Amino acid sequence: MRMLDDMDTILGAQAARRTDTAASTARALADGACAAAGIRLVPADDAAACERVLQVMGRIWGWERPQFETPVAVALAHGGNLIAVVETADGEPIGATMGMCGPPGRPFHSHIVGLLPAATGRGVGRAVKLAQRAWCLERGIETMTWTFDPLVARNAFFNIRRLGALPVEYLPDFYGPMTDAINAGQGSDRLLVEWDLTAAPPSATRPEPAVPGAATVVADVAGAASDYLPPHDDAPLALISVPGDIEGIRHDDPARAQRWREQTRRALGDLTSRGWTVDGLARRDRTGVQYVLRRREPQ
Repeated sequence: MRMLDDMDTILGAQAARRTDTAASTARALADGACAAAGIRLVPADDAAACERVLQVMGRIWGWERPQFETPVAVALAHGGNLIAVVETADGEPIGATMGMCGPPGRPFHSHIVGLLPAATGRGVGRAVKLAQRAWCLERGIETMTWTFDPLVARNAFFNIRRLGALPVEYLPDFYGPMTDAINAGQGSDRLLVEWDLTAAPPSATRPEPAVPGAATVVADVAGAASDYLPPHDDAPLALISVPGDIEGIRHDDPARAQRWREQTRRALGDLTSRGWTVDGLARRDRTGVQYVLRRREPQ
């Protein structure tokens, strides 16, 4: 019995050292990315700091009123969750993030990450995600989840091709009706992605996936979504197109945007319910993308 206890102690110490090494490596990577992007994350630890987080979020999403009250943010921060402002080296707030820890063994859920338009396109988003990753690994959390609108091509590309996260669930109208300036009127369908934090993040954009024999089940026809056409039984892959600028379409042609929602909802909802999994993302043209779904082999 003593020998078994000693072995458990040795294995536990080895696991702890591996965890510490992974966390320190992740922290160094995150700090380097933040320095290169010229930003830092400032965790909120009191009511004034949490109010600052909510003010930045309101600017990003055009909230007419806060989506939640400052005391909620304070309680979450006090409970050990990550709530932070993203700011430049001179203290200018350019973004914010909020995420929650689940029960032991559950992923960290990154509920909100937002940046002001002027802060996008220069490595800030990746730096923020790497900082979240380091924070999680320092606390023994090895998986992160978050949701995104599957119609927003740039977010799909960033999540899947740049970070290496993969969708694991399609969630129709997940948040119910939304009234902010970005999401109002189109249904809050989301893809839930899962990110393995123990795997080294890709240093560059992942390569374009090969799609031999793929069936295009939703196509872009002159900027509009085609009807969903289920794949044949022998198709190994299915492609679902999304437009390059759904926000512009929502502004200029809400009916066309709604059709994109309806047809991609039919496709993603049907295929994922039948065991297909999102395997990657392909560029369709300069801006639009296609989800690559693979038929899961029977066990």
